[in-house]
Amino acid sequence: MSYQAIARKWRPTTFAEIAGQSHVTRTLQNAIRLGRVHHAFLFSGPRGVGKTTAARTLARCLNCAEGPTPEPCGDCASCKEILAGSSPDVIEIDGASNNSVDDIRDVRENVRYIPVHGKSKIYIVDEVHMLSKGAFNALLKTLEEPPEHVVFMFATTEPQRIPDTILSRVQRFDFKRIPINVVVERLQTICEAEGIKIGEDSLRLMARAGEGSMRDAQSLLDQVISFAGEEPSLDQVADILGLVDRRLLYQMLTGMVKGDADACLQAIAAVYGYGYELSEFTTELLELIRNATLVGLSPQSRKHLDVPDDERSRLESLVSEVSSDILVRAFQVMLEVHDQVARSSRPRLVLEMAVARLISIRPAQPIDRLLARMEDLERRIRDGGGRVSSPREQRTAPDLAVRPTEEATEPEPEPEPEITVAAVEPEPEPEPEPEIVAAVESEPEPEITVAAVEPEPEPEPEITVAAVEPEPEPEPEITVAAVEPEPEPEPEAKTASDDSGIPSPLPDNATAVERFSALRQWLGAGGIRYEVWDEDTALVAADGAVLHIVFPSDFKQTLASQMKDDPRVVQGIEAYFPHCKRLSLTCREGDEARHTAREIKAEDARVQQAALETQVEDNEDVVQVRMKLGATVSGVDGRVDQAVPPALDPEAQA
Repeated sequence: MSYQAIARKWRPTTFAEIAGQSHVTRTLQNAIRLGRVHHAFLFSGPRGVGKTTAARTLARCLNCAEGPTPEPCGDCASCKEILAGSSPDVIEIDGASNNSVDDIRDVRENVRYIPVHGKSKIYIVDEVHMLSKGAFNALLKTLEEPPEHVVFMFATTEPQRIPDTILSRVQRFDFKRIPINVVVERLQTICEAEGIKIGEDSLRLMARAGEGSMRDAQSLLDQVISFAGEEPSLDQVADILGLVDRRLLYQMLTGMVKGDADACLQAIAAVYGYGYELSEFTTELLELIRNATLVGLSPQSRKHLDVPDDERSRLESLVSEVSSDILVRAFQVMLEVHDQVARSSRPRLVLEMAVARLISIRPAQPIDRLLARMEDLERRIRDGGGRVSSPREQRTAPDLAVRPTEEATEPEPEPEPEITVAAVEPEPEPEPEPEIVAAVESEPEPEITVAAVEPEPEPEPEITVAAVEPEPEPEPEITVAAVEPEPEPEPEAKTASDDSGIPSPLPDNATAVERFSALRQWLGAGGIRYEVWDEDTALVAADGAVLHIVFPSDFKQTLASQMKDDPRVVQGIEAYFPHCKRLSLTCREGDEARHTAREIKAEDARVQQAALETQVEDNEDVVQVRMKLGATVSGVDGRVDQAVPPALDPEAQA
């Protein structure tokens, strides 16, 4: 007897043996018990989850000698014939090869005949989505009102390709992917019956590689047995399946978490040396990072993991030393690297360079903590403390008294050096000559405002703050902390053209076009970063609360969408379109008349160039004077044409 594959040998024959589809099997069994069996069924779902098997099992339940019954006997002639595929009352049709109108006409002719042995005549059409449109139309009437003894069963992996007119005439059942634990239990049962000694970890690898398909997992089990015999090891299973060793994955993850670049590079070298696909390595590493993140989130999230208990314990010990924020950012980096590795001709270099990004990820500071530090710094500056000087500054800086005043005093126009006070209180040192870097007045008792610094009368103090070279100026400038110096008592205000300024106000009766033009000009003043908004936008409308803007291409629309929440863009829109609360960024379609600033400039340049060319071509006053020396000079526009040798000049010869 020839060998029979495991997927065929262990194919379920009853509803109880169909794994992972209880929502379908229970409904069909109850329909048989209640006598409410529909005349047409559609079984849809991924490959290898039991669609055709459920159709054959339902056919046995309907045509069993004891039936219709939810549990076929398996001993009657009808059950045996259906199981062997030789029943004249159960016709299986391949929709991929019998998809024409003529094939459906044959079905319409044969449905009139009563069944031979069983109570029903059953048509099982596999891959029904492959039927042509004409074939579906030819089946409509028969499918809606078939003879009482006929039942149609359709199976497909692409239900979206079936016409709605067919879907409305059938009873649809959607099959799910089979959970990994259910597949592992089924494979264990098969291995025990076949005498195969294999570990649960190996079976889990096969179940994971099957991606929810029982048939694929059973085919992989058959392949592993053929390769490694009746006692395959975990390494042999990983080798035959082309999977990466889990130890290398954990070595890479541990190196990422602990910032160990050597461990990561060694793992990459080992994966490359073993001949594994680096894209497969990054795929499994993404799944491992996801599992580690779920373990660290909450105990309830761990139920979504399909990993053994020992691996889950290893993940728990690993994530206890790292925050979930690092894992999330590492996942984002690895997701980007995975796409680059899949497309690159040198994937190892790409992955090795990504190690520098992965090990440098550190926990982000909470925003509330940063805000608290900023508020504390502002309070200390406001109280006159400024920043805290370093120990080195405290050793070298003299004592400088700082006290605030109510009004600013006009500095004396004496060539005194500029003093920059960064909240340092220097101690006095008896030096003969001053070396001043921070802005301080040379008066006996000057009074300093803005940051109000007034030095006490010292004989000749030497002040050195932050080791800055002194720069003598005719008028002293006082700079405290990060405040820009203001040499004049009334500084000039910033204009709208300034990158950090405020948009210039427009009159209330300004039109939408004028407002949009002002918005573009103000955004363009921010630099090349806002070039897309300045040059490649066109206003559609500003009606109601929506500002409609179009772009000439999807690429430029994408660039602008990424900057939609930019502070400068938000500030400009709030200033020029205060009534608009939402942006609508779309791509221009067809020959739409709205043009961008870049296109308008290009069109104007083209028109001017064409006008100049026409003017030159129509100019009849151009006089060329031939010179005896052979050079010709244009008498109008000053152009010098190619010289004509005197020997070839007919006038010269004459």
